[in-house]
Amino acid sequence: MNAEPAKGDPNQKAVGVGSIVATTGAVLGCAACCVVPLAFPVLALGASGAVLAWFAGAHMWISGLALVIVLAAWAWLGWRTFRRGHPLARSTVIMMTVSTLMLALALIWPRIEPSLMAMVR
Repeated sequence: MNAEPAKGDPNQKAVGVGSIVATTGAVLGCAACCVVPLAFPVLALGASGAVLAWFAGAHMWISGLALVIVLAAWAWLGWRTFRRGHPLARSTVIMMTVSTLMLALALIWPRIEPSLMAMVR
């Protein structure tokens, strides 16, 4: 008996396709195991840099929107206090004061940033 497959044997073609599929699977498995954990931090940093750059460009209209929201919150709290006759909770006043101070910092940031960056250098 001859152990070699005959030319044109369909089993030989199936073995070739199977080896290609197995090799491709091994390469993809290696990529998922080794390349993805190394590439993910680079992709995440690049994406976060793009988002931060977008926020820097949108500083003025986001600050304007924040100003409207904080003013509306103070007005709503004042109206609520007047209507109910009860003073605001201390935690509410503290949180709104912190919000107002952060908003003030955001609004003056373009003026103070150059001198702060000069101090860091």
